Parts: sequence; C-alpha cells; structure tokens
Amino acid sequence: MSKKKIVIEGGLTNMNDALKCPECSNELKRGYIFSPRRISWSESPDPVLSDFGSEVLINNAFIKIGKIPALRCEDCTVVIFKYK
Repeated sequence: MSKKKIVIEGGLTNMNDALKCPECSNELKRGYIFSPRRISWSESPDPVLSDFGSEVLINNAFIKIGKIPALRCEDCTVVIFKYK
C-alpha cells in the first residue's frame, strides 16, 4: 500500500460543507462513527493479542456509546474523523 499525504482544505471544522474524498474525489457522506469498544492506533500492521500500551483514539463506552462526526466515501471505503 503506497503512502499518500492526504490534505483536506479547510479541515473538518465545518462538517456541513461538502468535501471530496482524498482518494477518488467523490463527495463524502456525513455521519457518525462509534464503537462500544475503544479504537486504537498502531504504526505496525502486525496483529496483536491486546491493545495494552497502544495509543487510544476513542475510549471504551461506559454507559452510553458516544458518536463522533465523520466523513465516509462509500466507493473507496475511506473514513475520516477527528478523535479528540
């Protein structure tokens, strides 16, 4: 997989603006990303037994599952969201 620098002009500060996919230039669909479990980050593609010690982008849900605004391209399966 080739590394590409993805730049979205104006950032994600206004989720109401129509943005284009950085891969295919189709319009991104607005929605929300959520998970009852945490979402972690790794720079390694190797599988892990546990996410202990990994950088946590989104914590586990406690009572309610929080939702984070996101943008999604249904054609090339790209999802973009701010995690903090």
